[in-house]
Amino acid sequence: MKTPTIGILTGISYVSGIDYFKKINEKVLADSPQGYIMSPNPPIVMVSIDCEEYVHYLSSKLFEQVDEYLLKGVRKLVAAGCEILVIASNTGHICVPAVQKEFPNLNILHIADCCASKLKKQRFSKVGLIGTKPTMEENYLKDRLSLHGITTFVPEEEQTQEEIYEIICQELSYNVFTDESRAKMVKEIRRLEAMGAEACILGCTEIELLVQQEHVPTFPLLPSAEIHIETVANVLLQKLKLEDVLPLPYSSTD
Repeated sequence: MKTPTIGILTGISYVSGIDYFKKINEKVLADSPQGYIMSPNPPIVMVSIDCEEYVHYLSSKLFEQVDEYLLKGVRKLVAAGCEILVIASNTGHICVPAVQKEFPNLNILHIADCCASKLKKQRFSKVGLIGTKPTMEENYLKDRLSLHGITTFVPEEEQTQEEIYEIICQELSYNVFTDESRAKMVKEIRRLEAMGAEACILGCTEIELLVQQEHVPTFPLLPSAEIHIETVANVLLQKLKLEDVLPLPYSSTD
């Protein structure tokens, strides 16, 4: 069976894009049979966009411009032979409806579906979510999780959301990680637990580089990028079908 070509949209920020490319290759190689002259690399095409321009539209809530800007990258991926789109950013999934409208036959491996699959295996139906302010404020991830029967909690205070966003934009996207920012993130994760969450999605692909399970040992964390990457690798290795993680209304088995 032909291995599908993965298209990775990155630059939002570049840090997660590096992790996606590196770890997908590592996971596929680790599970590939021996005997090759060189390591077997999966077919991947990548497009990197300008995070500054993207965040300008996003922060101004110019969502049509956000969609159009991200679509420019997706068009390049499709032209390069992308068969399964992987957006290396939780926030970047805001453009999924626009991508589906323009490319109705393009398969999209949605990060929320991958996280929902993990949650359902653990029989969790209530989850906390921290990420960029748009991810916490808007509904593009929360609504997708809801299709799987999962209720989502986010930090309630706008100031808290802004503080988390500031850490992401001014520190994590520059590959800067501090103990002070980690403590702030852990505090907010614990607040979501107190609200009734059974686990917490680290819903920005850079947050999981700052906070790991060892920092919150008694409360399950879902590193969204790591879960997304693992799912991509399993699809490439043909251990998993794309429809296996889709919510039922979208699944071919419905």
